[in-house]
Amino acid sequence: MKTIAVLTDFSKRAENAARYALHLAQQLKANIILYNSFLVPAGEPLAGQVYWSMEDFNALQEDSEQELNLLASRLKEELTTLPVNAFKPAIHCQCQEGPLYMHLNKLLANKDIIMLVMGTHRKGLSSLIMGNHMRDIIGNTSLPVLVIPENHHFKNIDKIIFATDMSETDLEVLHALTQMAKPSHAEITLAHIQSPEITEKETKKLTWNFLEEVANKINYGKIYYREVKKTPIKEGLKWLSSNVTCSLFVMVHRHKSFLEQLFNISNTQKMAANTNLPLLIYPSLPVSGTSSEMATQENRIASVII
Repeated sequence: MKTIAVLTDFSKRAENAARYALHLAQQLKANIILYNSFLVPAGEPLAGQVYWSMEDFNALQEDSEQELNLLASRLKEELTTLPVNAFKPAIHCQCQEGPLYMHLNKLLANKDIIMLVMGTHRKGLSSLIMGNHMRDIIGNTSLPVLVIPENHHFKNIDKIIFATDMSETDLEVLHALTQMAKPSHAEITLAHIQSPEITEKETKKLTWNFLEEVANKINYGKIYYREVKKTPIKEGLKWLSSNVTCSLFVMVHRHKSFLEQLFNISNTQKMAANTNLPLLIYPSLPVSGTSSEMATQENRIASVII
């Protein structure tokens, strides 16, 4: 059965994201996996030469399992308020030792998982020391990642903003979004930020071709288009998230070259770190590679269709 994996570090932000995911799973008729990756201090920076015995390792694992079970109990308590005949997601727990991004392949081997959910990343000195796990996850997963801002509670999804560059692969993402939108009859607005480097004539041609493909291939009557005048992508995204009302903001994570990654982070990762809206991030489909590799990635995108 379709499953949403909730990544938790047991912080208040993470528990809030888990509660959001629970209500989303109830609406989408999916189950929940609560997932924690605990870190042995000796494997982390500043740990020195401290030796950790197997007993200490087992204690850390038991603590993780106990916290997961407590969180699961609190979520199950919320389900008791639902009507008797309402769908109630099953809640499972899983933990592993080590940085989460190192275990993503194992986690994603579960083909039932359609989405990863996490809270906004902690800030401050601890973030600098431990590294930004959210950035690692967004950059290394083949599944959509839903980032929930602190203290944001679940609301019925009635309006979705999809910030698109109108590439052909975005049609797959839009198709998945329409299936997510149908249960609540949500509107989907395609927001295109005009690039200052592209002429007005080229922009009109790109827009016409993309919207024609949408009309021909996407069977959903509540898709709209909004143009954001020529502006740097970062500023356009900031304007959209601050001025356009929606219940879900959607982007596609475009992989950058090594040098671009070295000196900067993607607009998607910046948005994820500072979002004040639920942000759904789809992985980018490959523009090259073998047909089997591209088909596998397309299947992972299509798996989000409910």
